[in-house]
Amino acid sequence: MSDTLTSHALSEQAQRDQSALLIKLLKGPVYRARHRDLWEQLLRDQQSIRDYFQHLGLGLTLDEAEGYAFMAQLQFENDDAELPRLISRRSLTLAQTLLLVALRKRLAEHDDQESAPRLIVSRQEIYQWLQPYSPEVSNELKQQREYDALIKKVIEMGFLSSITNHPNDFEVQRIIKAFVNAEQIAEFSQLLTPQQEQKDD
Repeated sequence: MSDTLTSHALSEQAQRDQSALLIKLLKGPVYRARHRDLWEQLLRDQQSIRDYFQHLGLGLTLDEAEGYAFMAQLQFENDDAELPRLISRRSLTLAQTLLLVALRKRLAEHDDQESAPRLIVSRQEIYQWLQPYSPEVSNELKQQREYDALIKKVIEMGFLSSITNHPNDFEVQRIIKAFVNAEQIAEFSQLLTPQQEQKDD
């Protein structure tokens, strides 16, 4: 790749590879484990990629240790006119936030206690995390369908991924560390009170 992303000297294949990487970054995260060719290109050309996207008001977050990269809208101080957003601002429901915090806490425990890089959680574990914060219901199957819809949404958001041939197991994506930190876990945990504790009070 040449010094500038707009170079006309690039071969047709290089242009195609370059475009594939830039488009993928605009559409969502790039993962070392899933996108090996794009990942190598990203590491090689990251400075020119940063320079290119900076003109669009976007910043590249790249974590080599954890193996993920994504684009985020740059925040400018004293900016009277906000730029049109290329990256949508994500608005989370309480249930989505609760599940993300639970996954992040479990990932922190996993990293402290185990050497395996991948964290796999089961559907039943997720049910157990959510249940103390849910109102009592007479229709347990309906509640589980609501939990399943929540799991599906978090998969779409990129924080969980399905395991092939294991429909009830999910891998926690380490990119969640970039969105939920230890301080946020503590703050959110203080705000939430399990339903059972509310009744006891």
